[in-house]
Amino acid sequence: MRALTTACLALAAVLLPLSSEGLAAPSVYTSYGTFDVVADTTLVEDFEAVVPKNTALPSFTHNGITYAGTQATNPNVWVASSGYTNFGVPVTTSSVLTSTGPEDFVVDLSAFDYTAIAFDAYLNNLGPVVVEVYGSAPTPIMTISDGRGAGMWFTGITTDEPITSIHWTSVGGASVNTGIDNLLVGYAVPAPDVILLCALGAGTVGWLRRRKSL
Repeated sequence: MRALTTACLALAAVLLPLSSEGLAAPSVYTSYGTFDVVADTTLVEDFEAVVPKNTALPSFTHNGITYAGTQATNPNVWVASSGYTNFGVPVTTSSVLTSTGPEDFVVDLSAFDYTAIAFDAYLNNLGPVVVEVYGSAPTPIMTISDGRGAGMWFTGITTDEPITSIHWTSVGGASVNTGIDNLLVGYAVPAPDVILLCALGAGTVGWLRRRKSL
C-alpha cells in the first residue's frame, strides 16, 4: 500500500501541471466557504503583533512576509490599530495594513511557494481597489479590480504557480482608507480527477490482491 501511495503521489506530480484542473487555474473567490473547498490555508498574519503601529514605515517583515510601500512619493506601509473611523466601515475592530494617502503597497511572498492567498479587504466607495497577483514573470498572473463598495469583504485567490507578491492600489484612499487584514496563505488543493484516479487505483489493486488469494 505504501508503494501505491508513492505511485499516486508521483502520478499527481506528473498530472497536476498538465491538467487545467490540477492546481487551480488563477481564480478569485468572494466567499470563504467556497475558497476553503479549493485551498488549504493557515492564518499567518492578523497584524496585531506588529509594532510600531500607526507609524509610516518604508517596509517591515513579519512571519517571513515583507510588506513595502510602493508609491512614487513617500512610499510607506502603516499598520493601523483598531478604532479608526476613516476606513469603509463605521469603526475598525482590529489592526489593518494600509498606507498613507492613496494606498499603494506590495505583499512579498517570494520566500515561500504558496499557491493560495486570502484576506479581508477594506474597501471604500470612491473607486475600485486593484490587486495585481505576481508569479515568476514580470507581468501579473491576474489583475483583480474590486469595486464591491465600502465595507470589509473576503477575497481569496488560487493560482497554478507560486505567488511571489501581490500589489494593492486604491482609488480615493487619501479620503477613505483601504487595506487588508487576516492574511491566509497556503496551497491550492489537488484536482478531484487526480484524487479519484488514486482512489480507483487503490481499489483496483485491493481487488486484484483479494482475487489472487482465492
